[in-house]
Amino acid sequence: MTELSLDTTIRKSVFLAAPKARVWDFLTKADLLGNWFHPADADLTEGEGYMLRSQKDGDKMCWGKVEEAKPHDYMKWTFTVGPMEGAMTTVEWHLHEAPGGTRLSLVHSGLPKNVDAFGLVMALDKGWHGFLSNLHGME
Repeated sequence: MTELSLDTTIRKSVFLAAPKARVWDFLTKADLLGNWFHPADADLTEGEGYMLRSQKDGDKMCWGKVEEAKPHDYMKWTFTVGPMEGAMTTVEWHLHEAPGGTRLSLVHSGLPKNVDAFGLVMALDKGWHGFLSNLHGME
């Protein structure tokens, strides 16, 4: 497989008209995760594994472990999806105060760099773009 010289880390930011504590709830509370991402089996807490499921049929969508949680500033997950065949990546969430609300940033790293996996990287990039956009509707 050919290695790409580019960085496949996904970086996204959104500005949300909500305080950091409310945004944090949407990142960690099982009953709110399904509003913008995928429903969770339980609240996401530091040191614990998590499972996010399909809205349609409840099948396993993505899973990992919450490695670090510093309410309401930072959270780090290990993360995988079915097509990654168990390979773990890292998702980091950064919350910063902004005039009128919060700037939420995502960094998804550890993604494959080979040509054969680039379609997966593009799908994840598109997915994160859509999911973060869904947060604009939080109340």
